[in-house]
Amino acid sequence: MNIRVHVGLTGAVHPNMPGDDTGLYASVIERMSALSKSMEFDLSVYREPLRSEEDGRKAVAFLEDRRVDFTLLFNASLPFGRVILPLARVSSALGLWAVPEPATSGVLQLNSFCGMNMLGSIIGNYLGEHDIAFKWFYGSPESELFQERFRVTLRALAAVKALRTARIAQIGGLANGFENMYIDERVLEKKLGTYLQTRYTVEEIVERAKRYSPKDVGAEVAAFAGAAARGTGTVSSEHLEKSTRVSMALRDFARENGFTALAVSCWSRFQEVYGVAICAALSRLNEAGIVAPCEADVISAVMMIAVNAMSGGKAALNDMVAFDEKDESLNLWHCGVAPACWADSSGVAWDNHFNIGRYRGDAWEGNGVVADMRFKPGAVTVAALNNDFDNLFILTGTVLEKEGYAGSSGWVGDLKINGMPAGIKEVLNTIMVKRVNHHYPTAFGDLTNELNELAGWKGLAVLDRVPYEPYMQNPR
Repeated sequence: MNIRVHVGLTGAVHPNMPGDDTGLYASVIERMSALSKSMEFDLSVYREPLRSEEDGRKAVAFLEDRRVDFTLLFNASLPFGRVILPLARVSSALGLWAVPEPATSGVLQLNSFCGMNMLGSIIGNYLGEHDIAFKWFYGSPESELFQERFRVTLRALAAVKALRTARIAQIGGLANGFENMYIDERVLEKKLGTYLQTRYTVEEIVERAKRYSPKDVGAEVAAFAGAAARGTGTVSSEHLEKSTRVSMALRDFARENGFTALAVSCWSRFQEVYGVAICAALSRLNEAGIVAPCEADVISAVMMIAVNAMSGGKAALNDMVAFDEKDESLNLWHCGVAPACWADSSGVAWDNHFNIGRYRGDAWEGNGVVADMRFKPGAVTVAALNNDFDNLFILTGTVLEKEGYAGSSGWVGDLKINGMPAGIKEVLNTIMVKRVNHHYPTAFGDLTNELNELAGWKGLAVLDRVPYEPYMQNPR
């Protein structure tokens, strides 16, 4: 998912500081223009330096007209304090930026940090009732400190923007018994801006799947089968074709209606209506960039959209199913919905479903197709929201080269909860004490910083690890 953040840059100066603050701001404009190309963000610049509250109002009008996602106020020197009064109310996210003094002795040239300090305290004290969030930056555009913080912001705001513009369809209703995944779409829209439509049925998707011509389906079946590096094994041609038809139907439905994600009631309605489990079809959708969690889980769809925007990758949905205390690892698994890019060097196989089906004598006949793979080695991040979209659980680790379970599976070690090392007992304890939902959207890479910043912009509480104790612990 390629989400470009639109940055609005403006700068404030002092009427009589001895340093060349206006020249510095002009230089920063050119250097940020160059940075916008290497970091791939859009940039709108209000070039006239701000010297008054009225200048601040003009800058806000300029930035609002261009609908920027992030307003960055560069303090070229100590600004007039009332400049921040209109700027603090800009509808975008807000950043305050200062630079070091050009010399360490003699006449003070800029007083840039003091200016940022003053503006930040005006936001926090004089405008305290407005509860305005902002992020500070320090250093030249080329400095490691500025770029480290700015990269995190770009990724976090890409997620904010992706969620604000996302459209999710829930198809078939929440899987029966998954009451922990129940949400109110009005809360989702209010807190994250995400649109959700819940009134689609499995039946209409199946009817669409049945309407494709044999010619169109034949070409798609070949592509479907060809995507499995380890082949299709004993999967029947009927189940492979049905999985292909469902994949086509869901893909075309999403594209025609502009949906970013489809939360699909993969069981038991698809088995009842079409006689097939659709795990591999969802795997294909996730690989194609259409977010597709199973069991109609909207909460996981939301976080998969967010981490995809942050990482530029393709998230998988997992359960946490097993723990190995010998190496302090846990297993992330699901029936077979992970995108093919998650597979290790042996690749993906399309296989019969191992839980849904029946025995004929001693022979198992799986009812549907799964994406069977072991996850490739690398750092991963689990990000799970609660039903009210206000608590965020972050778990990071490293996928180990270790055999897992049938389906999509990987053992993960080097565990950390929100950046702090955590053993198996602490992971178990934190999940259970904090009532974390049992679905775990997972992305490659360590996104701890980006997720914490997302939480900061959207007012989410990030769960810290709960040290293990042998007694019952209260979640509050």
